[in-house]
Amino acid sequence: MKTIENLTGSINVETGNLSFANTSTFSSTNVANITSNSWGLPERVDVIEKEDCIEFIYKEISMITLTVYPSPPPAERVFKIVFSCLEGKWNNSDRIYGEIVEKSNEYYIFE
Repeated sequence: MKTIENLTGSINVETGNLSFANTSTFSSTNVANITSNSWGLPERVDVIEKEDCIEFIYKEISMITLTVYPSPPPAERVFKIVFSCLEGKWNNSDRIYGEIVEKSNEYYIFE
């Protein structure tokens, strides 16, 4: 295993790509084994009942940790899955990712 020292950088949690201040970009296969599913188990944070559907809101926290100082807080993302009944059959949407708007009084925006 190759050790890289004295570099500052960032990780794109969505793609698993690492980039460093010396303008080098390393793929996750060169530096670490990061899978595309690097998120923890989703936690259901809300259920919204509407007239024609039910929305389940989930939050996930990134399982990737960085050993840098000061350590940034773990990345979070939010998504919803919409369940609706059409012609007597339950249907559910794919994940619809949203945005966490405020930490103190947290709410979410979905497109």
